Amino acid sequence: MYRRMRKALIREIAPDTVLDWIEAEEYVMSQYQSMRFRNWQKVIWEHGQWDGIKRAVKRRLRQRCPSDPEDELDWKAGQLWPTMASSIEPAEIEVETFLARQPDLDSIARRSATALRRRDAALRHIEQRRSRREKEEAQSQKIAATRSINGKGEGPLVEPIPLEGATDSRRS
Repeated sequence: MYRRMRKALIREIAPDTVLDWIEAEEYVMSQYQSMRFRNWQKVIWEHGQWDGIKRAVKRRLRQRCPSDPEDELDWKAGQLWPTMASSIEPAEIEVETFLARQPDLDSIARRSATALRRRDAALRHIEQRRSRREKEEAQSQKIAATRSINGKGEGPLVEPIPLEGATDSRRS
């Protein structure tokens, strides 16, 4: 996946300078990392379902037996979850799954956001360089066109006034 994205981007922007290559690599790497982080979130979410079910069952048991210690509630939740899980709303299980894996999901979300910011910055730099290069090319074409009108830079368009005539007119 990484190599295909890199090949497509290089074909699109055709980097010339070292800085163009660095920005292209940064863009591809950041996009690839962002995609990986999204996959990680899905996997953590799926693997966290068990934690969510167990937390939801444990919460229900805590409501029924508020005086039971935590380790006993853990044991009961492990034993009773197959029978109790079907009576728990899917939204409640999702909330408990999120709460069980919140630090992991938050960490991945921050990493993903950072990768996207880096990707966007690299893209901005690539576009700025491209725009600057186009302006410089247009400017150099304009200068070349002006030189060809002037006779390839052999002299100014206006004939110079001889200095002898200018100084004589002041004396009179």
